[in-house]
Amino acid sequence: MSQSQPMPPQRIGDAERDQAAEFLREHHAQGRLDPAEFDDRITAALSAKWQSDLDRLFFDLPAPTPRGAVAPVPQAKPPASTTIPGLLSDKTRNMMDVLSVAIWPIAIAGMVFLHGRAGLLIFLAIMLTVMWHRRKSQDNAARAKLERDAKQQQDAERRRLEQERRRYQDPNGPWGPLG
Repeated sequence: MSQSQPMPPQRIGDAERDQAAEFLREHHAQGRLDPAEFDDRITAALSAKWQSDLDRLFFDLPAPTPRGAVAPVPQAKPPASTTIPGLLSDKTRNMMDVLSVAIWPIAIAGMVFLHGRAGLLIFLAIMLTVMWHRRKSQDNAARAKLERDAKQQQDAERRRLEQERRRYQDPNGPWGPLG
C-alpha cells in the first residue's frame, strides 16, 4: 500500500555524544583507530548535532556503535521462584528433599522397634515420597517452560537487534552513502 519513507534526521543530545566518544575511545584502545583519526572522529562526535553525523563516524567500525548500543540482553535465567505463584522456593525444595529422605530411616526404625506393627508409618513414608516427587517434577517442568520462554524471547530480541545493527552498519545504510 504505502512505501516506507526515509526516516527524518534525528537530533542528538549530550548523552549520545558522550556515548559515541566512549565508543571511539574503546575502538582507539583496540587499535582500530590511529591517534590522528581518533582525534578527528572524537572532535566530530563531540560537535555532532544529528544522528547521521555520528553514523558517519562509525560506518567502518564494528560494534559497539551508537546505533548498536542497546542494553545487552541478559542471559536466559529462570525468574526467582519466590516471585512466581505456584513455584516452590529453593528453601522449600531443599527442606522437602531432606524430609523425603529422612522419613525412611524413621519408618524402618519404627518397623524394627514396633516389631512390624508400623504399617501406617511405612504407608505415610510411601505417600509423602510419592507426593513430593510428583510435585517436584511438576515444579521442574514449570521452571523448564519458563526458561524456554525466556530463551525464546531473548533469541527473538537478539535477532531483532542484530538486524537493526546490520541495517545501520551498512555503508549504504538508510541514508545512502556516507562518504
